[in-house]
Amino acid sequence: MKLFLLLVLVALLGSCIKEIDKVPAFEGPKLVVNSLINPDSMVRVNVSLSGSNAQGAQFLNDVNVQLFEDGQLIGVLSYDTLGWYQSNFYPAIGKLYKLVVNSSAYGSVTAQTRIPALPLELTGIYYKASALPIQINGPVAFYDTETEVQFKDAADEANYYEVGENRFLYEQTQEKDPSILMDGDLSYNPLTYYFSDFLFDGANKHLVLRKGGEVSLMQGVEVPIEQYPLRFRSCSSAYYQFRKSWTKHLYNQTLGQNLDDPIQLLFFGDPVVMFSNVQGGYGVFAGYNETIISVQYVP
Repeated sequence: MKLFLLLVLVALLGSCIKEIDKVPAFEGPKLVVNSLINPDSMVRVNVSLSGSNAQGAQFLNDVNVQLFEDGQLIGVLSYDTLGWYQSNFYPAIGKLYKLVVNSSAYGSVTAQTRIPALPLELTGIYYKASALPIQINGPVAFYDTETEVQFKDAADEANYYEVGENRFLYEQTQEKDPSILMDGDLSYNPLTYYFSDFLFDGANKHLVLRKGGEVSLMQGVEVPIEQYPLRFRSCSSAYYQFRKSWTKHLYNQTLGQNLDDPIQLLFFGDPVVMFSNVQGGYGVFAGYNETIISVQYVP
């Protein structure tokens, strides 16, 4: 079997060889601008310079960072440290925000985004997934649980969401919600679940998440935790695309349990094209809106 895998590996390596006549011309360093904005935090923007991994981050402290709201100049951000520029301005839901970053040495870049509203009728509950316990430890029995997040999706527009955390990292997932299975990049071990409203546009969504709350049985008495917090975000399209590319990038940097599998190892570390919506440079400027749901237990 090992000989067979070795032969397959050799064949794959041979088929992947490609001769390159010349190295593509380096376009020179460009501005890298990154900022995630939400209504609960002041706007902060990080500005650096693109380069090789060997160079490390090259933060810039001498650029002009302007913030616009619906076409009107809000102000010029002041420099803090390590490439960070900050304001005392809190962005609002639904407004169009634009960044303009000017450098005398590296030119000008722009990016824009919006902060979406949270969906209506947003609630969460959790309950036992089955009547039988999944584990018994002496006098205590433990039950498997599911969480249900309910909300009203806005119709006739693309909406994007991020919720909870992946409780099945590096193992076979038990998630079953169609939107998460279709859109959540589960094969890349995402840290959180993100998805679009492609399957439920304009409908009342009952999102099912495995795990979450805890329920046990002690001496015949059911003992649940009363509630637990669950993070929920409405995301801009830029934020959603950024999360997808960042998840794949992170996955490709982690060999995990595949060191003994030459076929899988062959493809680990492949470069991932990171999402960027910065015109003239690189980076991401994206908005999101966040709340914490108090998820109650329902017997």
